[in-house]
Amino acid sequence: MTFGYARRWWTVAAAVGVVVTLTGCQHEGARIVLTLDDAATTTTADMEVLIARIDPALIERIDDRTNESTSCNGPDVDPEQRVRQWENRRSIWFVDSMRPLDGLEVLDELVKARVDDGWTLARDSLEDDGKVRRVQLFSPEADGNQESVYGINIAGGNEVGGRTSLNVSAVSPCFEVAQGESWK
Repeated sequence: MTFGYARRWWTVAAAVGVVVTLTGCQHEGARIVLTLDDAATTTTADMEVLIARIDPALIERIDDRTNESTSCNGPDVDPEQRVRQWENRRSIWFVDSMRPLDGLEVLDELVKARVDDGWTLARDSLEDDGKVRRVQLFSPEADGNQESVYGINIAGGNEVGGRTSLNVSAVSPCFEVAQGESWK
């Protein structure tokens, strides 16, 4: 399956480069300094780059699932829930003619493209007798700090109600929300 959308992809990729440059993490000792807005902007840009690489003729619809901050630690460790990360999750539903194996081919193309962009394939597993594939990718390390990487998770290959889909999430690193910044 070939995706001939290079111009659109490069436009989105350039926008992500600008966003990452302008909103990149700074380090304060071992702690990452990042705002919720920065994390939301970067995860949304990561998601848009991924979706832009899929031929629009293959997509029936995209459902937004989550686009919010979540706690990184339980209330026993972080009673005020100030250590957060941003998560942007979407379900990509393919047209009727797409079979589950076609969805896995799209997933393969997305993983290859991100790895070619310098992302690291951290996890790649098959489940449900090889019918479902789950992958986890990490962005290139910022300043050599493993804690400052963004992640992408993709699962696909199964049918839901006769439809082939990919479930995708883009997440920020965990960071402490500044005093006075609301995450609710």
